[in-house]
Amino acid sequence: MKYRAQLLTFALFLFTVAMADEPKDTAFNNLYQRYFLLYTDTNEVAFYDVSNQLKEHYLKANNMDSYYKVWLNEVLYDTKMQKTFRAIKKCNSMLKEMEEKNDKHFCIVYSALGNIYDMRGNYRMSNKYYQQALKSCEPTDTGAIIGIYSRIASLQAHREPQKAKEVNEHFGKMTQHFPQYWKVYVVQKAEIAFYLDDRQLFDEAYKQYIAIRQEHPVLDAFGKDMMDVVYASFHGDYNRALELLSHESTDYDPLDCCDMRIHIFELMGRDDLALNEVTVRRDMRDSLNSDMLYDNMNEINAEMGLFQVKEEALKKEQESTRRHNVMLMITILLLLAALGLVISRNLMRRRLQKQLMTKNKQLEVALMRAEESDRMKDSFIEHVSHEIRTPLNIITGFTQVITNPTFKLKDDERNKMLNDININTIEITNIVNEMLDIAQDDSRQYYEKKDEVQVNQLCKDAIKDVEILNKHHLEIHLVSELADDYTIHTNRKAVMKVLKQLLDNGLKFTDEGGLEIHVDEMAEEGMVRFVITDTGIGIAKEHREHIFKRFYKVDNFKQGFGLGLTLCLKTALLLGGNLSLDKDYTDGARFIFTLPTA
Repeated sequence: MKYRAQLLTFALFLFTVAMADEPKDTAFNNLYQRYFLLYTDTNEVAFYDVSNQLKEHYLKANNMDSYYKVWLNEVLYDTKMQKTFRAIKKCNSMLKEMEEKNDKHFCIVYSALGNIYDMRGNYRMSNKYYQQALKSCEPTDTGAIIGIYSRIASLQAHREPQKAKEVNEHFGKMTQHFPQYWKVYVVQKAEIAFYLDDRQLFDEAYKQYIAIRQEHPVLDAFGKDMMDVVYASFHGDYNRALELLSHESTDYDPLDCCDMRIHIFELMGRDDLALNEVTVRRDMRDSLNSDMLYDNMNEINAEMGLFQVKEEALKKEQESTRRHNVMLMITILLLLAALGLVISRNLMRRRLQKQLMTKNKQLEVALMRAEESDRMKDSFIEHVSHEIRTPLNIITGFTQVITNPTFKLKDDERNKMLNDININTIEITNIVNEMLDIAQDDSRQYYEKKDEVQVNQLCKDAIKDVEILNKHHLEIHLVSELADDYTIHTNRKAVMKVLKQLLDNGLKFTDEGGLEIHVDEMAEEGMVRFVITDTGIGIAKEHREHIFKRFYKVDNFKQGFGLGLTLCLKTALLLGGNLSLDKDYTDGARFIFTLPTA
């Protein structure tokens, strides 16, 4: 979270502290007050005039601490006015002068550089300079250390929230006696809790925020919007949180809004929306970097223009002699060459930047695919372990009982245990076979349509196969509008696998009633349609959008990997057809499986 008002006025706060011991000179006080008013104005000429007067005053008084802080305020003023190139140049000039004079104020310059890159969305450079500022800070400079800890915690909140939490706690310990900065600590704690998904940490921060607002009612409303967004997110009111983020606020900038929306979409399980928001954030950051690049070009062009004006004046003064004219021509040519070089380098930079953006997008896609692959691997291992554990425990337990001579078992008890061991051994074998089928089907890119299949007979064969599991517990009907000799050109084994999987699913989730396969022809589309209906528990609305995803299971206690419907859909598509859920049917579940007739 980038507290822009706090960041841009922090140096002024330190400057005010430094002013406490200044002599009470009326002229100087008037200049000092005018300086503060102009800091929030856009009149650059007037601001720099007063700022230069203040710097001259402090140089004469040998007050280098206040001198550098006035200079630092110029850097922050340039940053606020979008003059990034100018601000960075001033920081480099300050560092060079400090080295020459052996002054120890490096931390405020590094902090300013961190702030500049922070506002441009450059996390790496910003974090680098904030860490340098912290290392170069004098242990007794409490005010500067407070500010740096605050900025590091804010910068790391969404990228490294655990580290941000530790830094923010340091910041909090140092600000207990400063209500305004204590409130910043509390608000940052709430934001860090949001990215850590730590409800307990947020509740603690929320209570502290309410308490400080009650104890200090004169404090501004900073932090309220952030608290409301996180509160709504932790209470599942994601639409409210997203609505609050759509409003302008001093609590967060546009990049922060993107980061928070990405996390909210992840909490909602909407990876598609989160990915879209990642793209929006990347484009926004690229836009900021482009603005910075254009600002650099404008500043360089302005300097070149000033240099050209001086050269033109020199030309007028020396045009009386041929020698001077020749020198002036050479100078102009050199300037044009330099300008061309600058333009060429900037064009090359823009071209390289576009190439870098393309590479970054490709790397992001590759990273997402790698993360998805890892997630799928972990999920697969988890499902396999879960499926094998129960039958394996039964086999192990009964084997120990049978082989233990201390147990006196009757023949019927021993036979029952041996039968259970056999059943569960078959079940593990089926699981292994299913994994092999899954591996084969998942890598398949096409099915060879080599079979002439009689549709009615195919359905009867599928029903016959699942009757082994059904054991006549439920009625399974075939209702066909096709003639018995009606055939289609397809892959019989693949179609049979889909039908048996759909029937098997129906048996798993149906206790009473029965199943039905209804077959008809969609002549206009050139398709044949299989409608598989059961009278089971059905599929709740919250699950309907996810049932075709890998490893998704409506009931985690039912056997299977949650891949059946995924592979059925892929098989249907590879055969030129489709598979869908009839969402209007509410007396159980109904799947519609279509295939081309040729």
